[in-house]
Amino acid sequence: MCRRLDPVVCAWNGRSLAAGRYPFVVVDALVMKVRDEGRVRSQSLFVAQGVHEAGPREVLALMLGDSESESSWSEFFAGLKARGLQGVDLVVSDDHSGLVQAVRTQFQGVTWQRCQTHFTRNVLDKTPKTLRSEVKQAVRAILTAPEVETARLLLQQTLAKYEKKASRAMECLENGFDDATAVLVLPERYRRRLRTTNALERLNEEIRRRERVIRIFPNRASVMRLVGALLMEIDEKWTSGKKYLDMTEYWEWLEASHKNRASSRVTRIG
Repeated sequence: MCRRLDPVVCAWNGRSLAAGRYPFVVVDALVMKVRDEGRVRSQSLFVAQGVHEAGPREVLALMLGDSESESSWSEFFAGLKARGLQGVDLVVSDDHSGLVQAVRTQFQGVTWQRCQTHFTRNVLDKTPKTLRSEVKQAVRAILTAPEVETARLLLQQTLAKYEKKASRAMECLENGFDDATAVLVLPERYRRRLRTTNALERLNEEIRRRERVIRIFPNRASVMRLVGALLMEIDEKWTSGKKYLDMTEYWEWLEASHKNRASSRVTRIG
């Protein structure tokens, strides 16, 4: 009876994405335990969420892979593009090296936003315990600055204050600054939902709730069947509900940005 879901889930997971653009894409992966050839193996479940040009968000795809390697992420992204994914302007994720490299390869020219929640955690892990509270406040001020210039000024002040007392943390902060503040170029109303992978983390929690009951999946097909059916249901609620983001201001901002760049090029040539 359960296997009857397989063609339904497969059709949904392979549906065309060519009807419009998806300017914002958020990706993440979860580790699942799966019995394979008589052994219990750890498998990575890749999930992508996108915001359609009209404003609703969608679950774009899921894929089960052996690991979070660059090749696995590249396969996942290539599958999305083969289904018609286009118009991506921003990809949000954590800083797993294989993932980041695959984003840069598969989505050349697209802005990558490093999840600020993960980034803050990385900085604090390298901060002495006695300084974590004040460093956390300083990092938060940087990441929530009104524009990049202010964020950079706050960065320099923070580095000067803590470079001797928390050198490893400050090195991490400085190295990750540009990627963690990429979202600051967007209009302010879009930043809160795109500065982290928190929206996808909540989706992952729903998956974990089911996984905790099963603990070890009997095979790979059962993972795709159960998780796929869950994500289909969530996707239907998202697409039939109210808009996730009002995209009007974004398209106006993007058009103005293109005109400004074109004007700058003409001025330089002249």
